[in-house]
Parts: sequence; structure tokens; C-alpha cells
Amino acid sequence: MSAKRVAIDLGASSGRVAVGELRDGKLCFEVVHRFQNGGIDTADGLKWDFEGLIREIECGLVLAGKLGDIASVGVDSWAVDYGIVNQSGDTVCTPYHYRNSRTNGLMESMLATSGDLIFSETGLQFLPFNTLYQLKAHLRDVPDDFEPGSQILMVPDLIHWHLMGGEGVRGIERTNASTTQFYDPQSRHWSAAMLDLIPLDERFLPSLIEPGAVLGRLAPSLARHSGLADTVVLAPATHDTASAILATPLKSPDRDVYVSSGTWSLVGMELSQPVLTPSARDLNFSNEVGAFGTVRFLKNVMGLWILQECARSWGLSDFGALVVQSIDYVDLAVTFDPDDRVFLEPGLDMPLRVMNALGIQSGSEKDTPAYLTGAILASLAVKTVAVARQALELTLESSAGGGDGDSRLARINIVGGGSQNQVLNQLIADVAGCEVVAGPVEATLMGNLLMQFNAAGDLGTDTIRQVVERSCEVVSYQPRAMTP
Repeated sequence: MSAKRVAIDLGASSGRVAVGELRDGKLCFEVVHRFQNGGIDTADGLKWDFEGLIREIECGLVLAGKLGDIASVGVDSWAVDYGIVNQSGDTVCTPYHYRNSRTNGLMESMLATSGDLIFSETGLQFLPFNTLYQLKAHLRDVPDDFEPGSQILMVPDLIHWHLMGGEGVRGIERTNASTTQFYDPQSRHWSAAMLDLIPLDERFLPSLIEPGAVLGRLAPSLARHSGLADTVVLAPATHDTASAILATPLKSPDRDVYVSSGTWSLVGMELSQPVLTPSARDLNFSNEVGAFGTVRFLKNVMGLWILQECARSWGLSDFGALVVQSIDYVDLAVTFDPDDRVFLEPGLDMPLRVMNALGIQSGSEKDTPAYLTGAILASLAVKTVAVARQALELTLESSAGGGDGDSRLARINIVGGGSQNQVLNQLIADVAGCEVVAGPVEATLMGNLLMQFNAAGDLGTDTIRQVVERSCEVVSYQPRAMTP
């Protein structure tokens, strides 16, 4: 039995604190605390409830400490959002929510003048909430936040800094840094050309941290609790998708496509080098950094967000029953593009937006939660498979110089909370015409914990994926014949 370690996994709608240990070569873990997360309206627009997050995380750590001595703790979260600390190490600006409207129009204006430069320097998908555009809006609206000596920290780094009481290593972990659109995946450093576009002096950025780095110790206020006295803060792959891909049981990384499925779906492949071709830019793919020097060549797809917002509008806390009811409609439903910008912002009018996209009249026989759910799932399946095929074709084109390889999808690995959606998994298998493997559900937690164990040397000769394969079962979906 190994030491106990804690993973704090923060998503856009919820958070978890889990305690893990190794037993007979398998990862065993228990979620000791779950809590809700989400944006709150402020005078500055939509922001995260950062103080609430800290309270819940500290509560989870105290609960974890009661299970025994905790050797380390690490945080992963969503990407692109950041906070600002001043020269004294105090937080002067808590994170804005990436769905805040302050960036409206900025990406388009920067694309018009610098689109080629931005992609050639960063290789990142153009999304209106990328940190590049958030910082440009921030400097425009609240320049006083950028006083001399201040620095930017991404959400997990800001939480690590807080957990250490403002002591220890202050930096930005590399997998999350690569989502900002001012990180150069070729030089593996900040892009001076992108910082000039904001404009932002590089002194506002701390040093880059590698996954597995020990940052410091828990603050005395936390360490006084039972089981936390000797706990160190250790950086996992802090972008939740990077942690999830670590725990994805890819059989052939150069052929398998992964889908990290949840509020967002991240669809892509694990590569050794970035793909910076004109085709990759035209299809709006990202080259994000993974652990151990890998590249997450992927594209964001809107994911289950649309269904989550519809369920909220319909007054449903759990849309599982809707998914079952939608089975009668998924093969009949008209599809729409779930990545249309109209679906980005939250709102109780989401069902109406879906109906407008489908051309459905209010009050018609198709104006039902079951039909709309079927249309959403069918649309997500079609879009997921289209992006999966693009990822494989772009990779083959880049490596072979002409796309002369076999571009048929062989296997799609779906991990994360969305991997439990059996209807969606089967639809993806049907549309793709290949095997879909679902699981592990808790890939992000597993990747976070196993990076900590790996950094401490606890895995011995095992790789992280070998431990994952021993520690969980996956479900295989075979394609059915499509209805003509």
C-alpha cells in the first residue's frame, strides 16, 4: 500500500476532492467531497465564485486528512481563465468566467489583422474566450489590475498558491499555459509576438512549471489539521483534459482518437509534434501540451453544455431520464451544428435556440424535451465523428506529406462523465463505423493522482496507462448498420 495523495478536480459545473492510493499495482480512490461550481453575476460581469471554491476545497482537504496522512495534493481545472496576484503575493483579481461577454468581437478583430501570425506562433484553436483575448479586454477595462510586480496565474496555479499561503513556487504549469494562445509549442516558451498583441510585458508572467513539480507545503492554517501536517503541493497536469488523456487507455496513440466528454467535448489525438499546417488552421485545431512532452492535437466541441442548459430550463437536475426517452427520436431527428456561437452563452432560452437551429415551431409536435434531446445527441455524435476524422486526416497529412495513409477511424476512446451516456456512445460508434471504448469515467481524477504517484517514484517500472488498465473496466460499443 502506498502513501495517500489527494486530487482536486474542478469542472465548470462541479468539483471533487478525492483521496487515492496504490494497492497491488492498482489505483484505488475515494471521492470524499463533492460540490457545485458555476459563474456568478458581478458588477464586472460573469465571474467564478473563487472564495466559494476555496472554502469547498479546504473542506475537502480536512475530510481527506481524516483518512490518514496525506503525502501530496494537486489541482486540475478547466483552461483559459486566470487571476492576478500583486507583488506581495495577494490576489488582486479573481478569475473572470470564460463565458463573460467582455471579449465579444475581440477575436474577430485580431484575426482580421493577425490571424496567420497567431496560429503560426501558437498553433491553437481560435476560440473567443482564449486567454489572449481575455487579457486584451482586461487591460482595456481595468488597467490598474496590472500594477508593477503583478503576475497572472491560471486557475489551478492560483489555487495552489492559495493553498500554500502565498509561499513556495509561483508559476504556471505547462499544460494549462498552452491553452492561453500566447504559448509557443515549438520553443516551449511564451510567445513575445503574442504578448506584443495584447500588449503585455513578459514580466507579468511567472515561470513555467512542469507536471510533477513539487511547489511547496500546505499553509500552516491547513497543515494543523489531522493528516495534513506533512502534505506537499505537487503540480499534476493541471489542465483537466491533459490529466484525462493521461488516463485514457489508448492502444495505438498514433491511430486512436480520444474524446474527453463532459460540458465540453475535446476530440483529438496524442502526438509527438505539433501540426501547424494551413489545413490545421483552416479547420481550427489546437496544439496543446500534454504530459511527458506530448502534444494534444484536438478541437473543442460544445459537448453536453447545450443539453445541460436545456435541462436547467426545463427544471430538471438530472437529464438521464431524458436521454432514455430520446432513444425513439435520435435516428429521426434533424441535426444542427452544436458549435454555433449562438449556444455559447448561458440562458434559460437554450431550448428555443435549439428549436430555431432545427427550424421547429414552438408548440409543434417536435417541441418536446425528448425530441430536442434526441436532436442534441444526434448532432453531437455527427460533430464528434466529423472532428475525429479531421484529426486523423490532418495528422496523416502532416506526417506523410500528402495524406496517403489509411484515414479510416479504427477506434475512439471516450473518457469523462459523458462516457456514461450510452445513447451518445452508441450513436458515435454508428456514425463513425468503428469501435467506441467508453471509460474510465473518472479519467481526470485518475490522471491527476497517477501523475503525483509517478512524480514520487511510486509506480516503479509501470507506466500510468498500465496502471489505468489494471484499475478500471471499459465498455465497448460496436457500430450498428445505419438506417438508409
